[in-house]
Amino acid sequence: MASKPKYVTTNHSERNINIQFDQKQFNKKFEDNEKLLEKNRKIDSNFAMNKYDEIIFNKLPHQKPIEDTIINMREIFYKVLEMLVDRKNPSEYLFSSPDRFFALSVLLLIIGTLLLLFSNLMKSSEEK
Repeated sequence: MASKPKYVTTNHSERNINIQFDQKQFNKKFEDNEKLLEKNRKIDSNFAMNKYDEIIFNKLPHQKPIEDTIINMREIFYKVLEMLVDRKNPSEYLFSSPDRFFALSVLLLIIGTLLLLFSNLMKSSEEK
């Protein structure tokens, strides 16, 4: 005789099948879940931006993004021109913070490099 298996398999479910699916309740739960996720995304985004600003603020000038340096260079250039037109000494303004001093240094390097390139172009055009 064949022995019976020690386990029993059934296709019986313990779930109540008489309960109807409630679409409105499902949609409400889904929307509430989405609102909660969106709120968490905004909180995380604000936290990340504040953390990013804090990290940028604590960095040395040469460690900051190039965009910040370019903006500082532009501000310094116009502010120094304005101070020179008013016949004021811009040195106190330029050396008042490490960011301004770094931006001034980079600006002077760029201007010096451009002058060197133009002088080499002028010399080479005279020789021809």
